[in-house]
Amino acid sequence: MAIDVWEPQKPLSIDEALLQELAEVSRSGEALNDLNETWIKDKAQLMRQEADAFGAAENVSDEVLVDVIHFFTLAEMQLPGWEAGNKNPVIYLVKVLKDRGAFDAELRKWIKANTDNRYLPYGSALA
Repeated sequence: MAIDVWEPQKPLSIDEALLQELAEVSRSGEALNDLNETWIKDKAQLMRQEADAFGAAENVSDEVLVDVIHFFTLAEMQLPGWEAGNKNPVIYLVKVLKDRGAFDAELRKWIKANTDNRYLPYGSALA
């Protein structure tokens, strides 16, 4: 039996470039489970970040935010280890869009139709 050595993950820097990368993955139409296994494993910690880690979202366009919301909504459903519940970044990103007046009913319906996470898109009622 082989024993793996635990190595702590380096914290991810969530910057505009990473958000653009996630948006591109979403736009590409590529099945998420076809992504590189190492990429999937390395980026899974995105789902466990606090809201303040996504400060770069303030600096990207509404279009990029919508694409990133699509990415995180589908990633939670399709990628192993990406389950997030009430910590899903969609919640933080929707708040950014709402603050800009850019969150619409169509996006809310899309999110609800593509997830079984009861916290999406707004988070916990008690938060």
